[in-house]
Amino acid sequence: MKKENAIFLVSIFISLALMPACEALMEECEKNNTGIFYVENQSQSGRAYKIIINGINYGIVGAGSTKEWTLSAGTHVVQILFADTDTAACSISAPTVIKCQKNGLVCRS
Repeated sequence: MKKENAIFLVSIFISLALMPACEALMEECEKNNTGIFYVENQSQSGRAYKIIINGINYGIVGAGSTKEWTLSAGTHVVQILFADTDTAACSISAPTVIKCQKNGLVCRS
């Protein structure tokens, strides 16, 4: 009986010791409930785009470029504006970011 108890205690100790290692192996996106969102600028006019996500300026995407951001999983409101005039380059969109996946928008204005 003592031998069985000792084996049981050792197995519990090993399990508890390995828990942090298993958690470290979990992808950041799993832990943080995030995904990758991108905007690709295929501007026909060679103009840069200003990217607004949920009312926050996420910066400029130059002509022929793509930028990526890590966002929380869920639906986001995205505006793609011409950087030089702040007028709409593409329609307002509401894409859904999916946990641990990559998706985005392509604008060709």
